[in-house]
Amino acid sequence: MRLRHLSVLAAVTALLASPVQAQAAQSGHTYHVAPRGSDRAHGTQASPLRTIGACLERVRPGDTCLIHHGTYREQLTPPSGAEGAPITIAAYGDGPVTVDGTERLTGWKDAGGGLIATATDLPPDPDFNAVFLDDARAAEGRWPNSGADPLNTTWAEADTTSTDQHIDDTDLPDAGWTGATVHLWAGSNPWAQQTGTVTAASAGKLDFKGGNYRCPPLCMGNQTYRNYYLVGSRAALDQPGEWYYDKTAHRLYLVPPKGGIAGHTVTAKHRLWGVDLGASSYVTVRGLNLWGTSLRTGKSSKGVVVDGLRATYISEFSTLPMPPDSDLAVEPFEGNIVASRILDSGVQILGTGNTLKNSEIAQSAGDGVLVRGTGNTVTNNHIHDVGWMGSYTPGIEINGNGHTVTHNTVRRTGRAAIDTAWQLNGTEFHDNRIAYNDISEAMRTSRDGSPFYVCCSLNGSGTSIDHNTAHDADGQNGYYVDNYSHHFRLHHNVAWNTGSRGVYFNGHTGPSIANEDHNSSYGVGINVASVALGGATDASGSYFSNIVGPKPVTATQTGNPLPVVRSNLISTSPGYTDAVNGELWMTPGSPAVDAGEVVDGITTDVLGTAPDQGAYEYGAPVWSTGCALPGCVQRVRHGNWTATASDGTSASATVDGDINTRWTGTAPQAVGQSLTVDLGESKTFGRLSLDAGRDTSGQPYGFTVSVSRDGTHWGEPLARVSGRSFTQDAVFPHRTTARYARITLTANGPTPWVVNDIRLYGDGPDAASTLQAEQATSVRGTERGTAATGVLGSGDRLGFGTVNIRGRQLTVRLASTCAQGCSLELRLDSPDGPVAAVVALTDTGGEWREQSVALRREVTGTHDLYIVAKGGSRVTALDWLTIRP
Repeated sequence: MRLRHLSVLAAVTALLASPVQAQAAQSGHTYHVAPRGSDRAHGTQASPLRTIGACLERVRPGDTCLIHHGTYREQLTPPSGAEGAPITIAAYGDGPVTVDGTERLTGWKDAGGGLIATATDLPPDPDFNAVFLDDARAAEGRWPNSGADPLNTTWAEADTTSTDQHIDDTDLPDAGWTGATVHLWAGSNPWAQQTGTVTAASAGKLDFKGGNYRCPPLCMGNQTYRNYYLVGSRAALDQPGEWYYDKTAHRLYLVPPKGGIAGHTVTAKHRLWGVDLGASSYVTVRGLNLWGTSLRTGKSSKGVVVDGLRATYISEFSTLPMPPDSDLAVEPFEGNIVASRILDSGVQILGTGNTLKNSEIAQSAGDGVLVRGTGNTVTNNHIHDVGWMGSYTPGIEINGNGHTVTHNTVRRTGRAAIDTAWQLNGTEFHDNRIAYNDISEAMRTSRDGSPFYVCCSLNGSGTSIDHNTAHDADGQNGYYVDNYSHHFRLHHNVAWNTGSRGVYFNGHTGPSIANEDHNSSYGVGINVASVALGGATDASGSYFSNIVGPKPVTATQTGNPLPVVRSNLISTSPGYTDAVNGELWMTPGSPAVDAGEVVDGITTDVLGTAPDQGAYEYGAPVWSTGCALPGCVQRVRHGNWTATASDGTSASATVDGDINTRWTGTAPQAVGQSLTVDLGESKTFGRLSLDAGRDTSGQPYGFTVSVSRDGTHWGEPLARVSGRSFTQDAVFPHRTTARYARITLTANGPTPWVVNDIRLYGDGPDAASTLQAEQATSVRGTERGTAATGVLGSGDRLGFGTVNIRGRQLTVRLASTCAQGCSLELRLDSPDGPVAAVVALTDTGGEWREQSVALRREVTGTHDLYIVAKGGSRVTALDWLTIRP
């Protein structure tokens, strides 16, 4: 075994410690703000101000506003600080501080027909209205009705007699649809969704104007995809919680909850930007929550640091208009509709040298984060449940040059997790670093794309896309460099369960020059090519080497010099540790070890006689991706699962961990048909994802999920799901521990139902999976690197929050030079909690080795987990750990 010496690890860890450090404490005046205060007060802790705005009127460079626990319904517009003397707006630490972009609605009166209404002026453009009922998103009235999750929407399907601006649908009721918004997901291969306005309607028919009638890819008509729904009409109000705003009468209508509106709270969005830094520089915002509003910096902003933001329901809109010509960096044309709403949604980090870090961004119809300008940093963030309106608004949109986007977890996105928009950015995209990101569950409301997407004609010179993982997505590829883009260098990336390819460079009848991929690993759920460059008229200088994957590496052989494809390992059994769970690092004896070639700037940290093929150097610590915040790791480890269908057919394809294999029922969908999954052992989970692949039919029309500990006794269903998305999520009201799960259909359908993959998710990590030490949610006394910790001394510790545990054996991978008296303690629930196991360390000579020890008793349930070092000043460095039966 080739092993790295500990001194080398320590040096690398020091260099790779958190890329953005907290700003040093500053001198200046400190003001306190609290709900109990008065804006005429002095702003001391004993006599605080009432509003944050009053504090911002007083601050000067170097001053601080400390905000005490409470909800603040105001817009913050800070003045600029100075370089080295920023203005700081920070939570005091005595409880959540929420900047709320909504205002409460009262004065409800009966409006007839089972509706209530109130007179109100909603300040945002009507397309951006949002309403909340009891602190949850209320859906705008729509037909057909859908569930609460906008990423799992229910669609109507037009008849094949429909045309470009006309819909035939025998199920469409005769109602007042004229003037409503029609939302379309239609065409032969729809890249994105679009909206139009209904101009005439009758039973089973409607005409509309707008949308993108670019045929055949993106038009209504006799196409493969004919999905649509209607919003923006009072006629759609028929479900508790639905709302409609009459912008002419300034009147909001609501279907009240069962039992009436008494005792319920309704709020509506009033402020798009709760923190508006559009004209601010050198401001630090730390520890704030945003609700129903967002944050932005401006084109001229410099030196802004946003740290520990928790932003929820940041952007809402109901239409997808063509971007205005003034926003476009390329000549306007019809296809630019895909860039709709990119520049007016999300948390926006614009300008130069600004930072967003350690934050959670969730729930957006559009972007999660827009980074634009030069030299900005987005690092260690958890971004999820965004982009549900189905344009090219991603988890992170990157425009401009010199940005650093690293260590982010991006999941559950309508289209891409990370994206570029050439229509808005122009053809340059140089010197960006996109690395160590975990991107999954992408492409929920689109088909033609990938978790990481580049388009189009971009010059990526100096850009590095490296050390990312892409997985469990409904698009076509893991990484997609589309339509004439060039000089993109990918390396040390990982993809599995991403459809056709790991990476695709699409020449699309044009040039695709000087693109590269090296030392990347691709796993199960890829069925066409591990890496492909196709359709190029000129592929000069492209170079693909040291790839490990199940399918060939291919490149159009055109150009001067011709593309290079060599030193790749194509095998379905390359020696991965656990391919189904995405652990694509090598086991002893793998043919990839020492089998790679030297690539300048890529194979820089070689152990043994030659570089390895693939993304992980054997014997080195295993690098990880994603953020180190609570909730960043949720996927439950896939074990020896089995599945049986009520129709007697083999359903093994649903639980083999391969997104491309499929089970199909024997008859059209009927109430009561079921699948039963045996997990082999009890698991703790709170969400089940049913992936029905990328076809247009076969998705269940409705189902429930029940669980059992013994396979005999079943409780009431924990979740009910409707809709016809590629992937449908059953979210439970609370975590459950069970060995068996049963999916039962609750609606009839015209075709047999299909399932490609079943996945489980918890609120925290599964201890049976590999817990990477550098992803611990708390660290004391050591440095956090990209592939391990630094050396822990006695008393130093790592903590993992909300870990799902069921096991008897702890295994750790470590490197130690301590000869005697050193150990690692596994403690539960707190750093000084019960000791579950002790690993007595031996001197490994600074080389990486695995050690296992039995737990003092079997540990089950959900616990905070701590690893505490005991012994001398240099106990050990830690790579990863697992707890298994």
